[in-house]
Amino acid sequence: MKKIFLYAYDRRNLGDDLFVHTIVQRYPKAQFYMWSGKENRETYACLPNLKVIDRESRWVHFLRKLRPSLVARYRTWLENRCDAVVYIGGSIFMEYPNWETICTWWEYEAENRPFYVLGANFGPWHTEGYRQKMAEIFKKCRDVCFRDKYSESLFPDVDTVRCAPDILFAHPMPQMPMKDKQIFVSVIDCAGRDESHGLSAHDDSYVSNMAALLRRYLDEGHTLVLSAFCAEEGDEAGIAKLLRAMDCQHDPRITVLCYDGTNADAVKRAMAESALIVGTRFHAVILGLAAGRPVLPVVYSDKTLHVLEDMGFAGTVFDLRKDDAWQKCLPNDIKSMNVQSLRINAQDHFRNIDSL
Repeated sequence: MKKIFLYAYDRRNLGDDLFVHTIVQRYPKAQFYMWSGKENRETYACLPNLKVIDRESRWVHFLRKLRPSLVARYRTWLENRCDAVVYIGGSIFMEYPNWETICTWWEYEAENRPFYVLGANFGPWHTEGYRQKMAEIFKKCRDVCFRDKYSESLFPDVDTVRCAPDILFAHPMPQMPMKDKQIFVSVIDCAGRDESHGLSAHDDSYVSNMAALLRRYLDEGHTLVLSAFCAEEGDEAGIAKLLRAMDCQHDPRITVLCYDGTNADAVKRAMAESALIVGTRFHAVILGLAAGRPVLPVVYSDKTLHVLEDMGFAGTVFDLRKDDAWQKCLPNDIKSMNVQSLRINAQDHFRNIDSL
């Protein structure tokens, strides 16, 4: 039995949790290990071949008390027992002020493990030094599969770098009868996103413009499902702001659905049965298209624009970073797409893991 040590963003974010489910379910005869918090034992309870190693367990606390370095040695020992180390994630290559320290970890893994990176995009990045350093690291990886052509184009001389459509294009969405007047809305909180995306300056604009848009939908006779994909990143706070701005805290036409690590199926069902997806979250756009529904992307990062460009998306797009992008009337050019080819090609992320 092959053993895989898995890294992923483990803060109960719907998109990243579905990444984990996708790769672990793809290889039912492999044993996966993930260094995480014990709360994720519940999140991944339906994956019998994934063992969550609690980083705050009594054993780890005991090691830390004996000598702090023993914890890192323990994790190294676990990784060394595996046939490969895989990092599956989206925005895992953002440039932070301490990027040189962060690169030390990436370089160590790439030099000492059969190391694979799946599903990522590169950036936001700001300095050529960061890009060059990551290029050196990618050359030492077994495989780096990005989810957009822009990221791939930054490393034309790195043989291990390639790209495929986002992994969740291939995620099986439930088949649900459509509720003609239901609109699914994924919401973020711009206020807490300065370090990664510099969005706090757009918080008031996002809330007021989104509130105005959704009020118009209510006036048209629609119902709304407001959804938070990640509580830790402030999505629930974003919903609360939006409801206050709309003065609709108790409106029976509005349902709030928050992902909590255990109810992914409920969120996917709500998306699949809606007539329209208004998606601020990147994976609300991807999953909405995968469900065959019309999507109105509300963009907060170039990563979404790059993927939409790759697929030839021709519908209306709102960029919350540009106040003049919000139209004064209901958008009338909202698109669904046939993503069958994207669904097939998304599986190419796993080409080299399949070989392993």
